[in-house]
Amino acid sequence: MMNSLKILLLTLCLGAVGTPALADSSAGTATLVTGHVSAAAPSGEIRDLIKGGAVYAGEVIITAAGSYVNIAFSDGGRVLLRPETRFAIERYQYAGAQAPAGGQGAQPVRQESAFFRLLKGGFRAVSGLIGHTRREDYAVQTPVATIGIRGTDYEVRYCSGDCGDITPVPKDGLYAGVQSGAIALNNGGGQVTTTAGQYVFISGAGNAGVPLSLRPAALGHQPLPDPKTCN
Repeated sequence: MMNSLKILLLTLCLGAVGTPALADSSAGTATLVTGHVSAAAPSGEIRDLIKGGAVYAGEVIITAAGSYVNIAFSDGGRVLLRPETRFAIERYQYAGAQAPAGGQGAQPVRQESAFFRLLKGGFRAVSGLIGHTRREDYAVQTPVATIGIRGTDYEVRYCSGDCGDITPVPKDGLYAGVQSGAIALNNGGGQVTTTAGQYVFISGAGNAGVPLSLRPAALGHQPLPDPKTCN
């Protein structure tokens, strides 16, 4: 069942066209939605998210069973959420190049930050301009580690008694793999850097990352579709 869903998603990604422009006040736009996806605001209000709909800082994006959403952020970053995921846009600011007071010849100033939190499930992400110059401007917190980027296309999944779609059921913890670039995972057990073609498993917030020689079953036999093509 999961493989057929991924095939459908890949077909939709490759055939998607005509994405609406990003709203100025939004963090990004949903370029692809399959199944049921919702966005929960800090006020507690929950709205359905449809293709072309905006997402905002402070919202938690929620995908139902068998549902996917691809989000194009205003800095060029992309995040494709897998089914049964809860992904918080904790803080997001991207103003692009702004000319400061001082007249012609002044260097542009960038005001940017992207801080996310994975509460449940997983995703594949391609980083944008935020964090390209200052790595500390971008981070994804998970229950067991904080992820930093190094100009990256990467995939993660957090299992907490909810990865029953895989046989045998994988151990609970965070699974991560990198398609290109690198990620740094930090927690109480230290830091582990994972580069292209490598995988890592972290079982808990106080445990060090364990390199994996093969792609973990928790991530599926094949990577999620490239978020850049789902637009």
